Amino acid sequence: MNNLIVNFNNKNKLLMKYATDIKNVIYNTPNLKHIEGNYFMFTNDENINKFIIHKQINIFNLGYLNDINYICEIGFNAGHSAMLMLLGRNKSPIVFTIFDINHHVYTKPTFEYIKNEFNHINFEFIEGNSIITIPEWINKYPNRVGIYDLIHVDGGHTKECIENDMKNASALIKTNGIIVIDDTNDYNINKCVDDYLVTGKYVELFLLPMGACNCPHRIIKKLI
Repeated sequence: MNNLIVNFNNKNKLLMKYATDIKNVIYNTPNLKHIEGNYFMFTNDENINKFIIHKQINIFNLGYLNDINYICEIGFNAGHSAMLMLLGRNKSPIVFTIFDINHHVYTKPTFEYIKNEFNHINFEFIEGNSIITIPEWINKYPNRVGIYDLIHVDGGHTKECIENDMKNASALIKTNGIIVIDDTNDYNINKCVDDYLVTGKYVELFLLPMGACNCPHRIIKKLI
């Protein structure tokens, strides 16, 4: 576990630069009214959230430690989690597929920032309701089924949305691939994760504990 923290701390200077830059992009976006909670800040709070440091370390190390060619994120928001997953990667090109409903005025500006900073990454941004867009995208690109190494699920919290997002994530993830599911403090999301574990097709991974974090994530690995 100490190695997870050491890996993360070695990137701290660059991490804080990116986090500060993203914050500035958000607050310089015209017509800003609301900021959704993320891996660094409380909702509408400029201060860095120290309670979710273990979440940051976990998702950073999942990108850092694994041999990755394909990443998918369902729910980009302001790009903090995308930045963390990419921060530890070397300069080898990978495919990063993003599905986001684009409700926030800052989402596209922060995506452009991430795309420019990580210009060796092949980004794909698919806008719209993931319940609709992901199945359509899978039908269009069936060769992408079962090839993703790491998927971060951070979309809607309704029962319909999380069940569809997990169904699609399960289709896209490869055997031995890892799915990170955010906001498992929510009943619908937490139960959905439990339901996948009960099938025996997934096993839960435990990295650093969430501690005082009120919006924890859970991490599962596909076995078959």
